Amino acid sequence: MERLDIEDDRFWKKLLVLGILLNLIACFTSDLGLDTHVKMAVDEDGALPWGDLRPENPGQSDAFDGGDRVVLPLYEMSEAGIKAMALVTFLGLIVCLYRWSGVRSATVLSLSPAMIFSVARGYEEVYLAAFAVLAMLLFTGVLSNKNRPLQCLSGGVFFMGMAYSKGFTDAQGVLLGAVLTGTAALLWHQLQNSGRKGTAWMARPHIVGMGVGLAVSVLMVFFGLLEINPTLAIIGQQPLRYASALAFSILDVVVLFTLFGMVMWPFVRSTWRVLKEVEDSKLAMITGYISGILVAVVFYVAALWTYEASIWGAEWPGVVWTMGNNGRYITMLFLPFIVLMHYVRKHNDVPSLDSPQSKVKATVLTVLLLLPLSLLASVHGQTMWTDEAAEGMELGQDEHFLFVSEDTLGMHWLYTFYAPLDAEENNITGHWRSTSTAWEADLNASLSHVDTIVVSPEITYTPIGWNVKTSGESDFLNGKGEWRVLTRS
Repeated sequence: MERLDIEDDRFWKKLLVLGILLNLIACFTSDLGLDTHVKMAVDEDGALPWGDLRPENPGQSDAFDGGDRVVLPLYEMSEAGIKAMALVTFLGLIVCLYRWSGVRSATVLSLSPAMIFSVARGYEEVYLAAFAVLAMLLFTGVLSNKNRPLQCLSGGVFFMGMAYSKGFTDAQGVLLGAVLTGTAALLWHQLQNSGRKGTAWMARPHIVGMGVGLAVSVLMVFFGLLEINPTLAIIGQQPLRYASALAFSILDVVVLFTLFGMVMWPFVRSTWRVLKEVEDSKLAMITGYISGILVAVVFYVAALWTYEASIWGAEWPGVVWTMGNNGRYITMLFLPFIVLMHYVRKHNDVPSLDSPQSKVKATVLTVLLLLPLSLLASVHGQTMWTDEAAEGMELGQDEHFLFVSEDTLGMHWLYTFYAPLDAEENNITGHWRSTSTAWEADLNASLSHVDTIVVSPEITYTPIGWNVKTSGESDFLNGKGEWRVLTRS
């Protein structure tokens, strides 16, 4: 550590260049992620052509039930276009951080393994990060106190943009939600500045943060009990398993992805001390905003794990390892955290990411510990053996095929065939069966029109009446083993 001039901006600029290069490399080495392949297949009516990801009959797809999904318009673009859009947006965030905050925060964002992972796979995290900070700036009025109603309404649009990006609402829901959240922010601001008795606590950041966090916790449980959607409904259906998932989610989202992954842990104690001491209405709103989103993400990730494990029949808590990368959603709060630390420093000259002071060694050590993960996310990337399998099938116009795999992420993997097969243009239909179903019997019944099967690496036998047409090896991170394409004999 002594050999590195860690307080020199030139050291950080070199790391920043490295981070940008790693993101560029990742875009060339990584295939799009599973969720991105799914979103690219969604048709103009919001349906999935080969069946919804969560079929009503467990273990088998239903091409007649495509569900109803909302995706960003950018997923109509090509793979290169999706990656380019994510990369340009990400570089824009880095430039803004560099100019407004400093080279250190820009460097940490550029080297974030979660962001490198997301950008290369075409995920929404970079857009969530942009929407999250824009909504916060407009809600709180930290840039200007003029036109507060317009600012709050605009903030509501960006806030609901996060929900739209994740497919939780449609365009109409964005407008309605923008009015509701914008009105709530405006009323909060007016109450803060009214001077009325009983509103003094609204200028205390730590009280607002804890209050909002508690309120969001209660709302998430309440929404789960009301079963407003299948994912949150699992809270009431499997409370004990959900409670254990919540513990894992706190570890994943708060400890791994926030404190360690965003290099926040060296500054938590000093920042919290200031938040308990000062009175600042804007700082209180920033704290409440961050607290609310943080708690919501923790509760949602726990519900997602529990629900997906339930429909897949996956081992618990082994599915946490499979879906642990969902903690990356919290990267949307990186820029709001930086804004928070800047406002804290207006009251007390405590360490922050761009002015680490006594925490400089802890900051650099954490960045260096993250570096191998950044390199892995960049150089290895996402791989898809299904590209090669799709080429080996040699399907023609209007043909059907069956994909057989284990339950976990089975429908997600089915849609990785969609783009390589030019399925929309060639009117090719894919079907999926879990290894736990009677899929061999279906080949002589409901799937008698299917003459091609793709079996995932965990299936080692060949059903009677079928021959191996081609095969290949999947890599270690995809389960390792031999995938095969079978045809009727």
